[in-house]
Amino acid sequence: MTDLHVGRGQTVKLGVVDGDLRVGNNATIEASNDKNVIVTGGVYLEGKAYVNCDLECDSLESKIFLSKETTFKVLSSKQRIELTGRSVGWLEMNGNLIAHKQLNVSHTVQVKGSIKAEDIDVGGRIQANAVTCNRIRIGGRADVKNTFEASSAEIGGKIVAGVVKIGDLNVGGEAEVNGGAITGNICVRGKFIGKSSLEFGELLVYGRGSLPANCKGHRLSTFGKIDIAGNITCDYIQVSGLVEVRGDCHTERVEVGGKFDVSGSLFVADRLEGFGQTKIAGNFEGKNLRFGGKFQANKITVNEEADISGKAETKEGFKAKQLNVRSGTKVDGALIGERVEIGKSPDRTFGAWVSTLPTKFQAMTGGNVKVQDIYAQYVLMGTVCKATRIFADIIKLEQGCVVDQVTYTKELKTDFDVAIHQPPQKVTALPPAPF
Repeated sequence: MTDLHVGRGQTVKLGVVDGDLRVGNNATIEASNDKNVIVTGGVYLEGKAYVNCDLECDSLESKIFLSKETTFKVLSSKQRIELTGRSVGWLEMNGNLIAHKQLNVSHTVQVKGSIKAEDIDVGGRIQANAVTCNRIRIGGRADVKNTFEASSAEIGGKIVAGVVKIGDLNVGGEAEVNGGAITGNICVRGKFIGKSSLEFGELLVYGRGSLPANCKGHRLSTFGKIDIAGNITCDYIQVSGLVEVRGDCHTERVEVGGKFDVSGSLFVADRLEGFGQTKIAGNFEGKNLRFGGKFQANKITVNEEADISGKAETKEGFKAKQLNVRSGTKVDGALIGERVEIGKSPDRTFGAWVSTLPTKFQAMTGGNVKVQDIYAQYVLMGTVCKATRIFADIIKLEQGCVVDQVTYTKELKTDFDVAIHQPPQKVTALPPAPF
């Protein structure tokens, strides 16, 4: 093996270097065969280097220059050596780069072709047509025009990439990708932009984010704002800021602590719970629903239990097998269920969001309940509650209730001071519910 050194400012043509290659500042490397240079050892940059061909090496690193050495005494008996260094490394290439082990450059890497390496560490900026690696860490900015593949990527500033295939992605500033898959944890502290359909694992955005239509993910969380341009499928959605879906949303579970806006319909396989604001232009369908705040939808269908506090608004109605309307709640639209209970005390026992329940909401939940029409098998109205019409087999009205009209098939029980504006009617069959 013979190491080779290219002097400062020199231009050399090389073929195969059996050993290490040291490149002086402002030196230029060209291929003797006009195609590529192969280095069996490592390539070491002593400043800025230009490579006008493909380069394959074991590793590529930039050198640290020691610029100062100071010796001073401590406690009259010990000495300490202080070293200050200047880490310099800048690579510009017209071809493709293969570094079998490590690419470690302190400042900038600009490659017009592709980069393949096991590990990549660049202190400043990296630019390439494509990047394939196991792990990459960039202190500043990464610009990858086409494909970007990595098991782990940490970007201190901004990343702009084409189609991605990444495991974990951690970005201190902004991320902009043109579709693909990020299957692990995604943490973006600034802005996240997806331009084409993206498959993601766990996406956490602290600032602003936007996703295109037809994305699919495991978990979506935001403390800022995320705008989704169309339909989305995601196993778990956690809204601590604002999420806007401009289409239909299919999910297993939703927690709302901020504002959740869906311009289409929302389908929840398991449950939705929260205390913020949920607005759905279309219909809501889910297995369980528990919320305290404001919930709006064209139609609400819950297969099992719904527990609500605050305000609910529907155009076509609110249907659940078991429907609990807590004290201090107002409901616009018909209520439909097997068992409907009105006026219970607020339920503070469910969901991780309970510990963060704001004082304003706690005050709001006390007091009367006001609902419109109720269709059920069994209806229980607590004290001082109001309803427009009740259609049920069994009805129980507690003290202070006010109802315009009551129609039942089996039993009606009333406490004292109950007001029914029209005489109650016992019938053999109830009118059909709205749906």
